[in-house]
Amino acid sequence: MLKQLAFWLGETYKNNTVQLSGIIYLHRITDDRMSGSSLRNLTTFKKLCGENAFQYIKLATTMWKNLNGPNLSYDTGVAREKELTSRKDWWGLMCERGSSVVRHDGTKECALEMIEDLIQRRAQGGPVLLEIQKEMVDDKKSLEDTAAGQEVEKELTLAKKKFEEQLTDIQESYDEALKERDTQLAEVLKEQRDDLEKKLQKAGEAQENLKITFEKLCEEKTAEYAVMVHELQEEKRQRQAEYAARQCELDRLQEEQEKDVESHRKEREMYERQREEAEQRMHDMLKAQKTTEAERAKEDTEKLDKKLQQMEEMFAFERKQQQQHAEAIQAQMQQLQHAKPSKKETSLMPIITLLAGLTTSGIGLLTLNPAAVVSGIGTALDGLSGGGGGAE
Repeated sequence: MLKQLAFWLGETYKNNTVQLSGIIYLHRITDDRMSGSSLRNLTTFKKLCGENAFQYIKLATTMWKNLNGPNLSYDTGVAREKELTSRKDWWGLMCERGSSVVRHDGTKECALEMIEDLIQRRAQGGPVLLEIQKEMVDDKKSLEDTAAGQEVEKELTLAKKKFEEQLTDIQESYDEALKERDTQLAEVLKEQRDDLEKKLQKAGEAQENLKITFEKLCEEKTAEYAVMVHELQEEKRQRQAEYAARQCELDRLQEEQEKDVESHRKEREMYERQREEAEQRMHDMLKAQKTTEAERAKEDTEKLDKKLQQMEEMFAFERKQQQQHAEAIQAQMQQLQHAKPSKKETSLMPIITLLAGLTTSGIGLLTLNPAAVVSGIGTALDGLSGGGGGAE
């Protein structure tokens, strides 16, 4: 995530495509404590921004509407907010250096107020330059030598040390289990050992990934995102092809319905004509007092009545099936037409837009959601680009 942020921030700063007006840092007020991962993210965030950018940061607490229970009241939220702003290792130092704390009530109006305030600050003091932008672009530092990179490096070193200690303990327990022929315990310990070895390897790879200059980072990420852009374009092409196929299927079904209607009309006219002829013959035979022939004509009339009824019932049944089929196709087309973008498409769109050259120099806004970073889903990067501040 740090590499993605460093690339996006560095590339927009270097090419002057998006100049940041400010940063909005989101925090759920419903969280009962500042977890280890949240605190690590906050520390890295401070290093990434630098103290000179603190005055351009809005620390926004969210989910106030969820404070409606006996164990989670409004007063609890106020107490948590006070704790966040009073502790210097949390938000206290940032508040002293100019960061503002706001309560986001979840409405569009509240969000626009936060954005408008940052834009006004931008008009007075110019765009904000983050520490990582200066370090990587201006000072030409590698990612591991930036303040944020050093913070992540420290956390990775601690994680590796913890994994190594756990591995030593598990290996000793594993050897003891084998010695005592406890195969069931040995198997469980082996799985735990393998999992720790993977985590240790991943932490080592992450450390290696920090050893990268901005130029190399651009080369790597540009190639990586080019592949992703191609995948997204292919996904879109497949959706369009599937939509076109459904449209062809719907057109074919409509043509069949029209043919069936015409065929039904002709068949019904034939049977009605035959029935009229049989009925006329019956009347003629009755007049001629030819009762036997009259009875046969009557039977023919009744048979034709029955055939007409069966034909109408079958036609109605087939029409209903065709209609249901057509509605199912139309529903599929609606889903394809209004399909929500995938998580990959949503999280990568700002970078894809940047690579595609669609952003223009203007007003920018960076929104960081720590929960998204922790889960690895992605970080919301919203650039308000263009002279009029169009949302990206």
